[in-house]
Amino acid sequence: MYGNLGRIGVITLATDTSVHPEIQRLMPEDVHTYPAPILLPRGEVDAQALAEMLETDSLENAASILTWTGAKTILFACTTGSLVHGLGWDKELVDRVTKASGLSATTTATAVLRAFKALGVTKLAVVTPYIDELNQIEKKFFEDSGFAVKDIVGLGLTTDPEIGDLYPSDALANIEKIFDESCDGIFISCTDWHIVELVPQLEAKYGVPVITSNLAGAWAVLREIGYTTPQPENGRLFTV
Repeated sequence: MYGNLGRIGVITLATDTSVHPEIQRLMPEDVHTYPAPILLPRGEVDAQALAEMLETDSLENAASILTWTGAKTILFACTTGSLVHGLGWDKELVDRVTKASGLSATTTATAVLRAFKALGVTKLAVVTPYIDELNQIEKKFFEDSGFAVKDIVGLGLTTDPEIGDLYPSDALANIEKIFDESCDGIFISCTDWHIVELVPQLEAKYGVPVITSNLAGAWAVLREIGYTTPQPENGRLFTV
């Protein structure tokens, strides 16, 4: 039987081609994830489209569908979608998913904040694939949540398919551009950025924890189902 140790529901964007492969690869044997997609209007990664996506009942419908998988918990896997309306928006989404499914839930933004706290991160260098509009929303969300952002830099991509075509190496130049010794953590944002295998290399190079959207999401739902066995091959986060 798949998922002997636990089954996890993941609400994804239909245009997101990286989130499910990345999260499943972070799962230990006998923990399995099951996706339920929702539509991002026009595939656009901007504040308007993200807000439109969550004005409908598609989130609740996906959560309800996932109950049929026997999932123990649900992750809404979208970084900016779960923080687009600022501080507390992620908690509203958690409440919506839980009400629709009867299951515990988290969002990517919720998981990222939890990861920062678990690692003792206080000042971040943040790299994204986004336009500046979303970078500033994300920066404010983190700062309002109690974390300093030394700098945030994006690639200026405007659609989810463009982001899904990125490689891990596409992050390197921008990390180098903004990281300095005042930073005690690096965050690489977006569930559609294929990047998780780069984390151990970056942690070795910079000497600080590196968190990605999918790394945080996978870690949080594993802890939610009671799986706490360290997985150091996935980076520092998976040892706390």
